[in-house]
Amino acid sequence: MSKSSSKSSSAKSIVKTVDLNSRTTSSSTSNLYKDILELVLLCTLTEEPSTSSLSKIYLTELASLDIKNWDKNRIDQALFERLRICDPSSQLITSSTKRSSIAHEIISENRCLHYLSGCYQRLLRQRDHFQLILDDIQKLFIDHSKTAITLPSMYDNQDLSKQWIELLIESNDNALLCEYIDFVNNELLSSMTTEIESLYEKVFHYMYKAIQPLDYFSNDVISYISVLTHLSQWAILVQMIFRLSHPKTLSNRSSRDAHISSTSGRAFQDTLIGSLLSKSCLPSIPGKPFLFFNKPKLMSERDIEITATTMWQPMKTYQDHLSQLFKVFVKSSDARHNVLKWIGDCFDENQGKNKEWSSHDPLAAFLFVSDGFLLNLNVVLLNLAKPFAEPYSSRLLKINPLYAISRNENVHLKELYKETPLINRTDEIEDEKNRQITFNFITEIFFMSHFSYSISVHRLHRILIGEELTRIREAYNNAVKLDGPNHENSVQLGETMENGLTAFLNIKTMLNEPYLLELLNALFTSTCSWLVHIASSSFDYNQKSDGEEQMNILKKLPLTSEPNRQLSYIPEFIMENIIDYLKFLGRYNTQVFQSIGSSINEYVNLILVFMGDMNRLRNPHLRATLAEALEIILPNEHEKTNRIINNLYTETMFQEYPLIEHLPCALLDVFVSIELTGQAVAFEQKFSYRRPMYDILEYLWKFDKHREPIKKLASYAERHIDDAEAPLFLRFINLLMNDANFLLDEALTYMARLRADQEAKEHGEWNEKPEKQRQELENAFQHTGRIARYMNIMGIKTVNI
Repeated sequence: MSKSSSKSSSAKSIVKTVDLNSRTTSSSTSNLYKDILELVLLCTLTEEPSTSSLSKIYLTELASLDIKNWDKNRIDQALFERLRICDPSSQLITSSTKRSSIAHEIISENRCLHYLSGCYQRLLRQRDHFQLILDDIQKLFIDHSKTAITLPSMYDNQDLSKQWIELLIESNDNALLCEYIDFVNNELLSSMTTEIESLYEKVFHYMYKAIQPLDYFSNDVISYISVLTHLSQWAILVQMIFRLSHPKTLSNRSSRDAHISSTSGRAFQDTLIGSLLSKSCLPSIPGKPFLFFNKPKLMSERDIEITATTMWQPMKTYQDHLSQLFKVFVKSSDARHNVLKWIGDCFDENQGKNKEWSSHDPLAAFLFVSDGFLLNLNVVLLNLAKPFAEPYSSRLLKINPLYAISRNENVHLKELYKETPLINRTDEIEDEKNRQITFNFITEIFFMSHFSYSISVHRLHRILIGEELTRIREAYNNAVKLDGPNHENSVQLGETMENGLTAFLNIKTMLNEPYLLELLNALFTSTCSWLVHIASSSFDYNQKSDGEEQMNILKKLPLTSEPNRQLSYIPEFIMENIIDYLKFLGRYNTQVFQSIGSSINEYVNLILVFMGDMNRLRNPHLRATLAEALEIILPNEHEKTNRIINNLYTETMFQEYPLIEHLPCALLDVFVSIELTGQAVAFEQKFSYRRPMYDILEYLWKFDKHREPIKKLASYAERHIDDAEAPLFLRFINLLMNDANFLLDEALTYMARLRADQEAKEHGEWNEKPEKQRQELENAFQHTGRIARYMNIMGIKTVNI
């Protein structure tokens, strides 16, 4: 054989081998596609019952074709025909010998999106088998899903939005389904259309209606939050959620409560986001009963503790999910504005709830969002503030105080500029630069967290320490004394008292939730260090600095420099919040600082800097209440319930804490300042402010370190007794003597009146009066007794000092 003949023969052999391999590969791929038809689409072209263990849907149109080779286009045809079958069960071909390994309900699924998602999952469960064609078939299912949603007219008889929400909920525990949803969303949301927007509007409205009747401890409400958290990775959906959750958007308001106006603050609660925020242990609807402490008079202290734990555990779980949802909401810079605007507008419409009248007006409940709503929002904001809520954190330097007085569209707390500042403003800074300035996220969250506390927690504190429950209890006791426990008036007052006690215990327990107190302590200690930094430096956020700014650590007192003008931007309520928090702990949770005792250092710094310096804190009320906050830190020498730190820690702090020697002078300064012209306070408040100062001064006198500064002030006063401006210590002694004379004189007057009333009562003169007048006389008698006792105690304290 010649060489040329041999080469020709070899070439033909190679061509035949390649052709054979190609046909083998083609046949193998065709078989894979045929497997897709049967194992993934669960369809068949054979009308006769199968001997396999899998029932299938018979495709009539495709069966009429003589298909030799299967490819992607044939699968597309099969899928299209399968989706058009209105009643798949009518074309179900069952196994002639075995029971189907897949339920007939799944095989006969007639809901378009459920069927496509099922196909997608079956494909991925067999990904190794279908590896060669996996990407193509995946895309096929995603494309058909997108087509169904963007062309809903193809499935007129199906509710695609209901199907989608069902799949979203199911995906919480199904990774493959979650992957399918993500792929479909990426396709859908890359270019928003009217149909896609309509689908999600219906989805969110369905969720809103489903969430409304659920309680915070319901697993279903957690499932909906999980769905929203997952969907919020797409900024366009977050924007839609908050647009639909704004009262000015009417598309989801069809089921609004008839009592609620779309212009009232409460309208924010009647939305998807609002319905989530309103889930609480506290009633979300006016007139709805409290969930816990329904029979408080029958409960022991142990019962109350157990009930509190029962409330806290699921509430914290719920708030954690809620906070995580908002963290995802604000993650995208594209959606952050929408979230902050919604929160700011909500505060703006509900700030009336913080007014004194709202606590006494029953109609206020229909005007504003619920207390539970505001508490939850406060926890959410505190969690958002957590990354920078640490004393001396460099992130605190990113807080721009100018936010509090700016009025431009970048400020989401639109009414903040109306708040009273720590010191008088010398200029309003209205130039173009300030009007156009953009504020960072940390600044927004810092001020929103404080505003939220003021309108939620601080407001509830005022309700707790209000005298309403005390008055009802006294009225009930007096009624029982006069008429007996079974009298109609006594029974009615007893029910009112029990209802009041139920409300009191529920509110108190919510405000004592350990994690809430921890978050608040983090915010307030970091705020203390921030305020001290501003007060003790000339740093201005809005002026360029040569070097990198660092947080100041207080090293010297008194501060002799000019006050930082940024103090004139900062609202008083930030200082009020810190004071209120400490006073609440002193009254209702004396143990909280045992675990975080070092935090007290920041509070002491704040008090040392601001209490005795009217140039850095103008309001004498606030400086006097700083003394009240300081009293809480004193050791528990007389078993007083409003002392929170253990004796050893406190004694060490009052003796060794840096700059603590300036405390006596600061105390005397604020003591005197509440009498000064232009800084005088109401008569009743004056003695209320001075009572804690007496305790502090009495305690300080135990230590040589504090006695010496007071003695120096006394010596200076003695040497300058004839000066035109009386020395501080002389004014202090003068006021003490005047107060002592006045208080003891008033005490004697009230005691004489009390004795006269007591004699009239014992002689039976009251028995001749009508029932209503007797009740009034009894109330007046009790009131006079309280005043006489108070005047005596304050008089004695003043004399002792």
